[in-house]
Amino acid sequence: MTTFFINAEALMNGNAVECDGSPMRPGQWCVRVGGESHSYDEEKKNEARGELVGYAGVGLGTLGIAVFITNEITTRRR
Repeated sequence: MTTFFINAEALMNGNAVECDGSPMRPGQWCVRVGGESHSYDEEKKNEARGELVGYAGVGLGTLGIAVFITNEITTRRR
């Protein structure tokens, strides 16, 4: 269930591109502590990848819940 809720957050962000929680606009750069910087387009690509991982995580979390419930049902029938 933890996997489900952690990855669901990645899906709820929508198409917004953020830099440390602040919305970005095209042409802006995200500069993080340590000197790492990314353009709007790079951040958008990274967030799209995060969304894909989010879908996979939600799917695996849902599958885990289904297996857990099925296991409980079959155990009680024995």
